[in-house]
Amino acid sequence: MAGRVHRLLLGAERRLQRLPRWMAAHRPGVVEVVREPVTLVSQAGYRLQGCLHRPAQGSERPRPAVLLCPGIDDSGGVFDGRGAPVSADEIARLGVHCMHFDPAGRGGSWGVEDFGGPEHQDDVATVLRYLAARPDVVAARSGVVAISLGIAMAAGAMARTGEGCRMGWLIDWEGPSDREIITAGGRILLPAAGHGLDDEAWWRPREAVRHLGRIRCGYFRYQASLDHAQPGELRHAKRMVRAAGEAELPWFQLNDHARNSVPERPVWYPPGQWTANRVILAKIAEFAVL
Repeated sequence: MAGRVHRLLLGAERRLQRLPRWMAAHRPGVVEVVREPVTLVSQAGYRLQGCLHRPAQGSERPRPAVLLCPGIDDSGGVFDGRGAPVSADEIARLGVHCMHFDPAGRGGSWGVEDFGGPEHQDDVATVLRYLAARPDVVAARSGVVAISLGIAMAAGAMARTGEGCRMGWLIDWEGPSDREIITAGGRILLPAAGHGLDDEAWWRPREAVRHLGRIRCGYFRYQASLDHAQPGELRHAKRMVRAAGEAELPWFQLNDHARNSVPERPVWYPPGQWTANRVILAKIAEFAVL
C-alpha cells in the first residue's frame, strides 16, 4: 500500500513539474514549429529515421542546430512529448533547428540495439555530417544535447576526428561515465548485453569518460542532487568533470560553477525535470549565442 501511494505521489509531482512547460508552449505568440521527416543512411548502411524541428518563420536564414541523443531504450520520439527534460519543439522555439533520430535498433531505424557503442556513434556522426552540410545551419554555433546514457553515443561520435570538431558544444544531462556507473556495479545488466565488466572490447567504446579528451568543443555537465536513474549516485558527474579538467577542451562547466573549475564540493541542482528544462534551454540559448 505504501509503495502504491509513493508511486501516485511521484506521478502527481511529475505532472506538476510539467505544467510550466505546457503553459509556456501554449501561451500567445509562441513560435510555430515545422516538423520535417529526415531519412539518412549510416556508414554501416543502415537506414536511420529522424525528424528536423525548425521555426516556421525565417526558415531560410542560417541558424544554429541542436542534435538530441536519447537515453537507453528510447527512440527519438521521446523528444516529441514530455518524456525527456526538453522537447524538440521547445528548442526550436528558441529560434534554432533541432533534430532527433532513432538510434539503430530503435523506432524506425534499421540495425540492432548497441547501447551507445560504435554503431550508435556512427549514427550520431551520420546525423552530425547531415546537419553540418545543410546551408541553413551554422555548425560552429551548433551543439549536441545527450540524455542519460545518450552521452556514450554523443561523446564517442564527437571524439572521432573531423566528425564533431565543427560542433561548438556538448550538454550532458546526468550521463553515466563508465561501466561501473552504467551497470550500478554490476546490478543493472541490460546495457551489458551479456558481456562481463571485464570485457574491454565491449566496454571501452561505451565509456563516455574515455572520449572527453578528444571532443574538442565546450562541455557542460548537468547534475541534480538526486540522479534521475540512480538516486544517491554522483560519482559519475565528478568523474566526467575531472576528465574534462585533464583534457584540452575549449571550456568545461559543472552546473553553475565557474567554467574550467573542478569544484571540491560541487553544488548540485534541485531534482526534477522543471529545473532541468529551464537550465538546458537557457544553456542552449547561451551557447548558440542567440
